[in-house]
Amino acid sequence: FVCATSKESGDTVCLTSYRPRGLAHLYDSTKIWQACRATSAATPFFDPIAIGPFQEQFVDGALGANNPVYALWNQAQDVWGDQLRGCLRCLVSIGTGVPAIRPVLDDVLGIGATLKKLATETETTAEQFRRDKSSLDDKGRYYRFNVVRGLENVGLEESRKQREIAAATGRYVASQDVFRHMKA
Repeated sequence: FVCATSKESGDTVCLTSYRPRGLAHLYDSTKIWQACRATSAATPFFDPIAIGPFQEQFVDGALGANNPVYALWNQAQDVWGDQLRGCLRCLVSIGTGVPAIRPVLDDVLGIGATLKKLATETETTAEQFRRDKSSLDDKGRYYRFNVVRGLENVGLEESRKQREIAAATGRYVASQDVFRHMKA
């Protein structure tokens, strides 16, 4: 299960390993590598990918579902309906690092940066999901892992910063709270 954005419609599309409601033509023809490529096709760095019999073009899922936890929940409800809460044993959400707090600036570039931040946010979605589905969190069936410090200044294009990424992730995983959740 991954999310990508349809270049033609701007809609968030779920590319799944099961037959979803409505998108059978994509289910029948999408290869795993194509789904992975579609969800990670960040427009400043990669060209869109064409998938399926109609060669629909897809770009990064971040434009509509940078944190796809609600899309996942809705897909699961389509499959399991009212039984979902009782069937679900564990839902794990993995982030790419908590962003730095940045003020809203009044100039054109600042407003553009703020709009980009709003369009690609993840933490507000994670917090809202945790509140909406608090019983999952209370019963130890929902876990959100997201490096708190050290990745806020690492951009998508900075793959050369592997040592910084590894160090920040290692420090995060070694913290007592995260270690306790990972053991659960």
